[in-house]
Amino acid sequence: MNRKLTLKEKLGVFSAIIMFLSIGMIMGGSSAGNMNLVYAGGVIFTIGGAIAIWLIIDSKKDEEDELFT
Repeated sequence: MNRKLTLKEKLGVFSAIIMFLSIGMIMGGSSAGNMNLVYAGGVIFTIGGAIAIWLIIDSKKDEEDELFT
């Protein structure tokens, strides 16, 4: 079976990976006392979270459209 991933599925996986890595940046930066690394990890986590929230909101719109067709 050769099914290709859709763009939304790829974005979801990318979002999860960058959020996972940014948690490591935050934890490592705080234990090393490097606040620049903590802030960079926070910004990257925010970007990943924004992508994830956008995907959730966008999928809810698709479900509502299917109900009325």
